[in-house]
Amino acid sequence: MKSVKRFFTEYLALNCFIFVCVWLLSLLVLNVSFFDPFAEAFRDFTITDLYYNKLKDQNQIYKGPVVLINAENKNRKELAFLLQAIQQAEPKVVGLDILFTDRKGDDDTLLHNLFQQYNNFVLPSYPDFEQPEQSIYNHPYFTNEKNNYVNFEGDDKETSTIRYYYPFNNAQQAFTTTVIQKFNSSVYEQLLDKKGKRVEIHYFGNLANFTYFNFDEVIQPDFEAAVLKGKIVLVGYLGLPGNNLTNKIDEDMIFTPLNAKLSGRSYPDMYGCVAHANILRMTLEKDYIKVISPFTGFIISFLFIWLMLPLFCGLFFKGDVWFNGLGTGVQLIGSILLVYITVLVYRHLNTKFDPGLLMACFVLLPTFINLYEVLLLFLKYKLKLPLQSRFLKKDPND
Repeated sequence: MKSVKRFFTEYLALNCFIFVCVWLLSLLVLNVSFFDPFAEAFRDFTITDLYYNKLKDQNQIYKGPVVLINAENKNRKELAFLLQAIQQAEPKVVGLDILFTDRKGDDDTLLHNLFQQYNNFVLPSYPDFEQPEQSIYNHPYFTNEKNNYVNFEGDDKETSTIRYYYPFNNAQQAFTTTVIQKFNSSVYEQLLDKKGKRVEIHYFGNLANFTYFNFDEVIQPDFEAAVLKGKIVLVGYLGLPGNNLTNKIDEDMIFTPLNAKLSGRSYPDMYGCVAHANILRMTLEKDYIKVISPFTGFIISFLFIWLMLPLFCGLFFKGDVWFNGLGTGVQLIGSILLVYITVLVYRHLNTKFDPGLLMACFVLLPTFINLYEVLLLFLKYKLKLPLQSRFLKKDPND
C-alpha cells in the first residue's frame, strides 16, 4: 500500500515537476535568439523521416492509374502538340502542373482550342491566402478557373520539408482534389470529410518509382497510347533529360522526407508534379497517415514517464553508482527502443506519434530528479515548509 500511495503522491508530484521544467525549457529555446539555430535544425526533422530514409523500399514501382509526363522546357506550340497526343490516347483526366499567366503569341490559340475541346483538363492556380493580391492565376484566355491550387502547407517550400497539404482551403480545393473529382466521384465524396483539415502526405516514392515518359517518347508515332487510356496523366516539369546538374538546382523542386540527407544543407529532392502524384496515390488507395494529436501525445508521454519514475527513483536511492551507471544504460536502450517503435508504428500501422516531448523528458530524467531533490531541500530547510518526502531522507527502506 505504501508503494501505491507513493506512486499517486510523490511520483505524481515529481512527474508534474518534470513536465513543468520541460515546458519552461521549451519557452527558453523558442524565445531566446541564441537558440534559434538549434530550434531551426529540429523544427524541420521528425523521427518518422528515418522510415523514408532507411527502411522504405525505394525500388517499388507504382502500378496504379497515375502516369507522369515531362513537359521539359518546351514552348507552347510544342506543348500543344504534346497535349494533343495525350488526348488521342483517351486518358480520364489530364492535370497540368503548368501556369499560363500571360499571352505569348499566336501559338496560344492551339492551347486555347484544346482547353475548349476537352473537358478533362485540370489547370492549376497559386493563390496567396494571406495576401490575395500576390496570387498567381492563369490568363483568362486559357481559363477563368481560379480554383485547383497547387500550394503545399509549409513555412517556405524553398527551405522547409513538405509534409502536409490541405485538400480544401478557404472555400477552394486543391489541384489534386479536382483531379480526383474528375477521375472518381466516390473517392471525392469521401475526401469531402477532410474539409479544413491538414493531411500528412504519405509518400510512396520519387520520380523513378512512378511510370513516367519524357516529351520525345510521347510524340513518337510508335508510342503505345494504351498506357494512358483511362488514366490520370500529370504533365509538368520533371527536369531536363540527362542534365543532372540542372536537375539539382531546378526551382520547381521541394524538400520531402525522402531526401537522402536527413538534416543540414542539401538539394531539394522532388519535383512538385511528383509530389502531386504521391498525393493522388495516397487518396485513391485511402492510404492515409493517422497523426496522434499533441494532447494525446502529451497524455502518452506523461503516463510513460510516470511509470518509469519508480525504477529511476529506486536507482537514485541506491546511490550514484546505480543511478549513473545502470540508469544511463536504461536511458540509452530506452531511447533506441522509443525511436524504433515510433518508426515501426508509422510503417505498419500508418500512425504518426511525435516522440519529441517524451524523448526530452526521458533523456533529462536524471537531471530533473536531482533538481527535484534540491527544490525539496530548499523548501524544507530554507523556507521552513513542513514537507515530508522520501527524497529528504534517502532511505531506501522507507
